Amino acid sequence: MREDLFRREMLDARKQRWLGSIRLPVSSMGWPMAALAGLALIAAIALLGWGHYTRSERAVGLLMPSGGLLALAAPASGTLLRSHVSEGQAVVRGQTLLEISSELDSPTLRAGIGQTVGAELAAQRQRLRAERDALERGREREAAQLRQRIDTAQARIGLAETQLRLRDQQAKQAQALAERVRPLRGDKLLSEVQWQQYETDRIDAQTRVQDARRERLDAARELAEAQAALQQWPEQWAQRRDRIERELADIAQDDARNEGRRRIAVLAPRAGRVSALAGSEGQTVAAGQRLLTLLPEAAPLQAELWLPDRAIGLIAPGTPVALRLAAFPYQTHGLQRGRVAQIARGALSPEEIRARTGLSVAEPSWRVLVDLDRQSVGRHPLRAQMRVEADLRLERRRLYEFALAPLAMGDAKAESR
Repeated sequence: MREDLFRREMLDARKQRWLGSIRLPVSSMGWPMAALAGLALIAAIALLGWGHYTRSERAVGLLMPSGGLLALAAPASGTLLRSHVSEGQAVVRGQTLLEISSELDSPTLRAGIGQTVGAELAAQRQRLRAERDALERGREREAAQLRQRIDTAQARIGLAETQLRLRDQQAKQAQALAERVRPLRGDKLLSEVQWQQYETDRIDAQTRVQDARRERLDAARELAEAQAALQQWPEQWAQRRDRIERELADIAQDDARNEGRRRIAVLAPRAGRVSALAGSEGQTVAAGQRLLTLLPEAAPLQAELWLPDRAIGLIAPGTPVALRLAAFPYQTHGLQRGRVAQIARGALSPEEIRARTGLSVAEPSWRVLVDLDRQSVGRHPLRAQMRVEADLRLERRRLYEFALAPLAMGDAKAESR
């Protein structure tokens, strides 16, 4: 009956007391390990609360002068005939830098084609100049001849008028004589032969009058022609001279084109200093091949970097940049520092970047210019076109913000829906 007052499980437990009680062993390192775990948890919480994560992007580029460098290419294929400059030489605008010859040889000519054409053009130019000189020398002489013609024509007119008056008088006398002897013919006092003689004299006198008038008209016409020629002579002389000058100008153009094909001068488009001079005299060059580079004088160097699309939106002027120069290993000389100065408004394709700088990039990139804190590494000055790698700091966030970013992004997407 008493056993019914207690649970069967409790009674069974009392029956097993003779086996002893159960005790778990406790290590002596338990409390220290618990304290260490607590400290680790506190450190992790502090790291999440106060720690930062910095995201950066790596870029490649070159050192460039702030004014930009100018690469001069061969305007045409040919042979590098002469170099007028040397590496590092300062030049002024318009100075001749190089000469390229594109002369072609012919087996049928003793000289080159261009040289033969140039000799023929020179002969034509000499003939035209001689003709122009003769025209200049004969200018006053021909004008004097025209004035002499005018004087001669005027003298002929005077003589013709005098002769016309005399012959007119003779014709009147012959007419009057014929009128006086006409009655003698009716009276048979004048033979028919004698009458014909008087009539012939009268007709001859009238004929001589007409000849005198014709002579005066010829002299007047000659005078008019001489006066017109003298009046038109300056214009005709100018036209002849202009024709010669036009032909000389055409020959000069042909000669310039011929010389341009034979020998091409590469001029400096601006002042600067010669760098990266390629090629030597006698070397064959192709059209578009780079010959040399002009660097602006006293221009500070900048780093020209190329960044992909994923990084360009997170930088701005003033963004700090850490630079590593291939010429000065950072393990020995340290990192160079700079700040973003300018960001391009558009991206270039990898092919365009390769053609422009020779750098190989895998995707379209944006041009970013970086102002350097220093223009030298120790006592060694920096030089243009040195290859550079850079790390640009894009953003800096606390660790808990970085860890919770996916959740915040999910909430933003949910709100947008």
